[in-house]
Amino acid sequence: MRWLAITISDLYNSKSATLIDQINQNLLGAGQTDRVTGIIADVTLEVRRKVAVQYSIDIDPTKIPGGLKTLAVDMIYCRLKIAAEMTLSEDERIALRKCVTDLDRIADGKDMVDQPDNPEPSGQVMQSANPIEYHANRRRAKNHQSSGLL
Repeated sequence: MRWLAITISDLYNSKSATLIDQINQNLLGAGQTDRVTGIIADVTLEVRRKVAVQYSIDIDPTKIPGGLKTLAVDMIYCRLKIAAEMTLSEDERIALRKCVTDLDRIADGKDMVDQPDNPEPSGQVMQSANPIEYHANRRRAKNHQSSGLL
C-alpha cells in the first residue's frame, strides 16, 4: 500500500503514548470521547488538499501518501500540544515549519508523492469550501496620464 490512514497507534509508535493520552483527556469537553481523532482528520484533510493541487489523491478520504506519514504524525502531535496550550519546544517548532514548507513544495510540484492505490476518478478534484473570486474594474487612463504616448 502506497497510501495509508494515520491512526492513534501511529502516534503512540512515534511519540509518547502517555503524553498523548494525557493531552487527550485534558482536552475533552462535556460529551466528547476523543480529540485526537478530530486532529488526525484535520491534518489528513490538510495534507490531501496540498497534494491534490498537483497530484491524484486516493478515493479513500482517510488516506495520505505513505511517504508523508512522519510529517503528518509530527503535525498532529504539535497540534495536540497547541490545543492543550502547551509550549512547543524549539525542535518541535522547527519540525512544524519544515512540515509546512514540505507541503508547500508538494503543492508547487517541486516534490513528488506516491501514486494513490485507488485514485479518484479523473475530473474529480478537491475544491475549497469558499472559492475566491476577484473582479477588477476596468481602469481608464485620463488625458493627463496619456500625454506623450502618441
